[in-house]
Amino acid sequence: MIGMMRAAFSNFRFRSLFFRILFVFVSLVVLTVVTVSYLGIRYSRNVVNAEVKQSSLQMLEQTRRLMDVLLNDVDQITVRMAQNPAFAEAMNAGPEGPSDADLSAVQDDLLEAYTSSPYIVNVFVYYEASNEVQSPLTGVAKADQAEDAGWLSLYRSMNRSEGKWFVRDGSSGGSESDEPERVVTLIRTTPWVGKQVKGAIVVNLDQQVIFQSPSFQLMRPGEEIWMVSPDGALAFNSNTGKEVPAGEFDVLRSRLNAGDKAFTSRFRDRMYAFTTVTSPYTGWTYVDLITTGSLNKSGQDIQTYMLLLALIGIAAAAVASYFVTLRIYTPIYSLVERVAGPARGSGSDGSVRKTSELNLIFGAFETLKERGEAVEHQLRDHWPVLQQSFLRQLVQEKTNRHEERLAQFAYYRLPVTPFGFFVCVVRIDDYAAFVNRYESYDQSLIRYFIAKLACEAFGGGIRAFPLHTESRDVLLVCNLEQKTDEAEFRAFAERQADRIGELVREYLHFTVSIGIGERKDGAGEISDSRDEAVDALEIRAFRGFGAVAPSWRRPDRRAADHLLFRRLAEAKRDLLPLLREEQPGLLEERLRQLGDWAEDAENLPFPLVQHAFLQLLVDVAMRSFEFGLPMQSEDELVRLQSRIKELETFEATVGFAQSFIRDVNRRFRTEKNGERAPVSARILDYIDANFDKEISLGGIAERLQLDPSYVSRLFRQEANVNFMDYVISLRIDKSKELLRENRLTVKEIGAAVGYANQRSFNRIFKKVEGLTPGEYREKHVPKHLDRDEIY
Repeated sequence: MIGMMRAAFSNFRFRSLFFRILFVFVSLVVLTVVTVSYLGIRYSRNVVNAEVKQSSLQMLEQTRRLMDVLLNDVDQITVRMAQNPAFAEAMNAGPEGPSDADLSAVQDDLLEAYTSSPYIVNVFVYYEASNEVQSPLTGVAKADQAEDAGWLSLYRSMNRSEGKWFVRDGSSGGSESDEPERVVTLIRTTPWVGKQVKGAIVVNLDQQVIFQSPSFQLMRPGEEIWMVSPDGALAFNSNTGKEVPAGEFDVLRSRLNAGDKAFTSRFRDRMYAFTTVTSPYTGWTYVDLITTGSLNKSGQDIQTYMLLLALIGIAAAAVASYFVTLRIYTPIYSLVERVAGPARGSGSDGSVRKTSELNLIFGAFETLKERGEAVEHQLRDHWPVLQQSFLRQLVQEKTNRHEERLAQFAYYRLPVTPFGFFVCVVRIDDYAAFVNRYESYDQSLIRYFIAKLACEAFGGGIRAFPLHTESRDVLLVCNLEQKTDEAEFRAFAERQADRIGELVREYLHFTVSIGIGERKDGAGEISDSRDEAVDALEIRAFRGFGAVAPSWRRPDRRAADHLLFRRLAEAKRDLLPLLREEQPGLLEERLRQLGDWAEDAENLPFPLVQHAFLQLLVDVAMRSFEFGLPMQSEDELVRLQSRIKELETFEATVGFAQSFIRDVNRRFRTEKNGERAPVSARILDYIDANFDKEISLGGIAERLQLDPSYVSRLFRQEANVNFMDYVISLRIDKSKELLRENRLTVKEIGAAVGYANQRSFNRIFKKVEGLTPGEYREKHVPKHLDRDEIY
């Protein structure tokens, strides 16, 4: 194997073709594997991204709901305070300020609010009329002397009763950190109802506590959630609770202002995926950001596994391609050698031309294509053959694709119109005589002449296309050249058919019968018209030769059990007893009745009529054999059937039947003086003479050239027993006679009557007589005393 491969690879032609095939195989397989792997990786990555995006949205939604609940709780504190009647009275006080009772009630509410939430750093009530601020810890003071008055400018920007969140700068309070301290402030203007703002409830929250909730720590590695203030000015990191540096927040600010909900952007020298959700209640925006590397980390194992499978598949494909290439090279190389044989001639300089194997193969395909086109051109040069094939298809195959059939007429250069088609069948009468009279070549010429004559006879109005066949029928596919109503078409078709019959009779001196099918509007229904024309021609069997049989004048068929069949049964019953009688007058009267029944048979299919008469003649022949009249030949019944089928008219069929029956009667009368014994008597004589031999009913029937079942039935009618029982009775009678004579042994007697096996003889004898042969002898042989013996 290795030596053969080395020898092969030493051939440049082998190496060239082998490696090209191998390269194609490997390229196709590698391309397929790489494409599938790439699409699989892309698909897995998209699936992972979709899942991570969904999880990011879920995380943001949980964060939003938690913050909405937290901020809403703070807002509800201010709402409850604003709804207190004492608070409303304090707000309605003039420049002198609220009363002590109202201030005391408000002070209690402030203390309760201050201690109710761990997120509240301070809470104030501002009375605009007196420009005073009430704190739960320091009491009432002028606004400009308050500990924290930074919110006052924000309050003055509000002009209606509402609650609004702000993130503002706060005092450092001696903090050593360089980062600015931010204060989250809720300002709810009062009163609760009404349009004029008379003051406000101010709540400051702890930034570090509110933006660093423990629930925010349940995130994936590298993931952060930013909370952006309603005004979009600041953002806070949920991991640290601190403000996001302005430089980093600027990367996100423009995308938020543009309304982007999910996007990918370069951030911190890496690619990040951003997802945003805005609270419809508080106006805060929550942003989830995570590195794309973290997104794809969960799919990296799958991608690695798929890449490994791809590499294994490529390696396996390369090995398989190598062996497949080795297997397919031999037939390809053989094809190359065969194709290259004629092309591998010498050039003008005597050198051998070197041509690529694939070029040779493709060149061979081009040559085959050119040869195919040449063959097609040759076929088109022989249009008559193609046209005949198409016409044969028309009369044999039905289709509902009428437009396609019309297009095929044009393709085969047969001009037609869409005004209707019909088929005309010209049948040569007395076809058996026609075949006997003319040679095969002359028959073809006559059929061709009839076809041309018929086409010329139709003339204007109908265009006929003849279909030439080597049979008694000449078919014409006819097309109406102009639109014609049904009555006019039928009258014209009948006139032209009569003219065709007259022309054939004038020029050829024999007759033809012509069947005409119904007109069909669709070209795909021409086969139906042909069937109708053939069926219509059955009428000529009753009207004689030279008939014109349009399908529209054909009478309706009757049931098969018509009067004709009953009359034939009666005729058989009357004729069979007359076969051996010398009553010519009565016989002729019965035979004449057969011809009188033509009118009853006219509406029946002629093959059915032929079969009925054939059955009558077969019964006559069988009864004549039964009466002892010998067969004229061994195939007499076969010849009788063939002769009946050759007859083409009812008149000829009746005439043949009458002649056959007369001939049988004549033969009986001729042999009357030396009349032979009936068949059954001859069979009985033969059995009586040969019962002790191996004879059989089948052998006797074959010798007499009769059907075994018929002979068996005839024998049973004569002897009242079947064949075998009759033979056994003769053998038993003869054996009893020999047993009584007492000269032979039982075995010899069995052999003498036809039983070579003594056991079979004993069994059959006992079955018939009830005794064994020995017991029968003991019972029926008389006993004698011998004087010389002592008993």
